[in-house]
Amino acid sequence: MPVRRALIPLALALVAACSDQVGPSSAAAALNAQRVPRNSIPILEQSATAPALASYRVAFWAYVGQSSLVTVRYQPSAGQVVGDPFLRFEIPRNGLVAGASGMPLRRGDSVAISVTIDPGTFLVDFQPSGVMFSPNAPARLALWYGNANLDLNGNGVLDGNDRTLMEQLAIWYQLSPSASWFKQLSKNDPAQTLVGTELYHFSEYAVSW
Repeated sequence: MPVRRALIPLALALVAACSDQVGPSSAAAALNAQRVPRNSIPILEQSATAPALASYRVAFWAYVGQSSLVTVRYQPSAGQVVGDPFLRFEIPRNGLVAGASGMPLRRGDSVAISVTIDPGTFLVDFQPSGVMFSPNAPARLALWYGNANLDLNGNGVLDGNDRTLMEQLAIWYQLSPSASWFKQLSKNDPAQTLVGTELYHFSEYAVSW
């Protein structure tokens, strides 16, 4: 679909815009700008009418010195040839610097990576733990929430209160199920129902407000 294809360059621009706000010297401070206790953030849910995703787990090899790109779409709805986008994850050519458990990598090394998506929510787990990316060339994650349940305050009506909350959507991360949640510096475009951020390490990521 031409309209949906046009969203991909927008996603790149949206996530790349984070680079203007998060440089090598400020990356750590930006990632830890807000911290809340575990199990205390509302996680965006898929709408009851949302199509299933084409896949809920993607595995691939990432190589030092090579770029990698993973996309996940919804299954096509009636009248669609290609389903709506859900996730786009990109590692730039010089982005991968450490593998499992933070093991430093050299050119030519590779890492087996898996991306697991929760079926009912906007919760995505990246493995293996310890993978790290360069502060000069971080990985980029974009998530589309057009098929989410946007009744964010749960009152059964989509109204101005929900739109206000939608403007606050951001990507959060949690290093382990028992750890605190941290809010990522994110770019959110409610008009395109798209939120993006830069990743400096692997963990569990969620869309919340």
